[in-house]
Amino acid sequence: MGLPSAITATLLSAALLALALPPWSLRPLAFVGLVPLLLALQSGGATRAVALAVGFGVAFGWTTAPTFPASIATYYEQPLWFGVILGSALFAAMASVYYGAFAAILRGLAASAGWTAPLLTAAAWVSIELGRARLFTGTDFFIGNPWALLGYTHASGPLAQVASLTGVYGISFVVVAVNAGLARLLLDRIERRERDTGWAWRAAISCAPAIVVYLAGAYTLATAPEDEAASLVEVGVVQGNLSTGRRWRADAYGRNLERYMGLTRDLLRSGSPDLVVWPENAVSFYVEEERRYLEALAELPKAGGFELLFGGPGRNGDPEAPPFNSIFRIDASGRLAGRYDKSLLMPFSETYPFETASWMRRDLATGQVFSPGPWNPSPLDTPAGRAGILTCNEAMLPEVAIARVRSGAELLISPSNDSWITGLGFSDHMLAVVGLRSIELRRYLIRASTSGPSAVIDPWGRVRVRTESAAPGLLRGVVAPRSEITLYARWGDAFGVACVLSVAGTLLWRARPDRGAHRGSA
Repeated sequence: MGLPSAITATLLSAALLALALPPWSLRPLAFVGLVPLLLALQSGGATRAVALAVGFGVAFGWTTAPTFPASIATYYEQPLWFGVILGSALFAAMASVYYGAFAAILRGLAASAGWTAPLLTAAAWVSIELGRARLFTGTDFFIGNPWALLGYTHASGPLAQVASLTGVYGISFVVVAVNAGLARLLLDRIERRERDTGWAWRAAISCAPAIVVYLAGAYTLATAPEDEAASLVEVGVVQGNLSTGRRWRADAYGRNLERYMGLTRDLLRSGSPDLVVWPENAVSFYVEEERRYLEALAELPKAGGFELLFGGPGRNGDPEAPPFNSIFRIDASGRLAGRYDKSLLMPFSETYPFETASWMRRDLATGQVFSPGPWNPSPLDTPAGRAGILTCNEAMLPEVAIARVRSGAELLISPSNDSWITGLGFSDHMLAVVGLRSIELRRYLIRASTSGPSAVIDPWGRVRVRTESAAPGLLRGVVAPRSEITLYARWGDAFGVACVLSVAGTLLWRARPDRGAHRGSA
């Protein structure tokens, strides 16, 4: 394959895989979208293959998140060119490096033309996805990037059910295995090999994991038990759709409370739920210090007989220390009864590791820089059960959700701030990512977004009710506490680690000095 054809194939893969992911969700494309890239990477030299993979990373970033650079510019109140440059740099640093590593690994596995080749290719892809989702997470300057993992092309439905065993990486594995089998078949046809029945055997091996996983998932969905009526708890979500600037402007300090209180009263007109959830940063005042605001806020739960969870800045009595990005609980008596402080802060948004980056800070009245909360706090008690809180980007990271469940969480609640995002596709993709936590851990998940979509998702990944994006919204649904512990909750990313070890073992085996001697003697 010549260089122009290889570049075209690389860009084609980026486009096809983007269409397979939300918001387009053309799921069948996931099983063929990687084929052009795999063919391009196995033609030409190793250096060219790595360069093509790096280019794929940038192109894939632009096709899966075309509005992300504009969102960055909006968030930091900078011109569009700033968002384009920074967005492209982030695509390169947080994705292209890993795709380049995949190309290098693939070249090392290229001689593995046996029946395991598609499975090894899938394991190599899972290895780089695990790396970009997990490496350096929790450091001051970086956080994992699980955006657009191929498993999220099937974040619900039969294939997704394997996530309770393997996490998203099991879905990615079966998707890539099919692509790798098709690519190998096409390459053999092009090179005029495998004229006998060998092609059928190879195709069966590459498709077998997907078929088995699909059938098992379909059975799981068909036999999923219904929750007993006595265990169901009614919940409500209020989506204010206030802009980032309005929520934090000094002249709007506390005023945003009026929007959320008014929408909550609208929600109560059709009956009072047991629990109402407002998003992250729903209020911009210090709840423990502003008694007048707190008293006004507490009147709602007292009058309606429900409990309220809402986001706002919190302090531990030290006005000089950076605040926490907190989720507060007010019980039905109007008492401030609990608080969760976000554990994993977003670098260059909620924390600024370098003083030289201070020019990126927005002009905010409060909540400009935050302190991290404890890594594994106790769940918040709610009428719906013990709630594990996953604030905004924390819900993208399965290891955080696992920690909450291991601490006793019976459901998951994800208050989120999406008001800085321009375009609707980003939010739909985020909902798919966050929603997979429900399958991985077999928990109900309540997502409360500032601008949508907000949703209630059941333990099998089915969206029971959701709001529209970019508009104020109200949501009512039912959830039930659950206590089972899935294999994924017990073992975490053991499947992904097994993929890493299998690839590393194969590469080391192929690099043995005696292999050259054996080939020569043969």
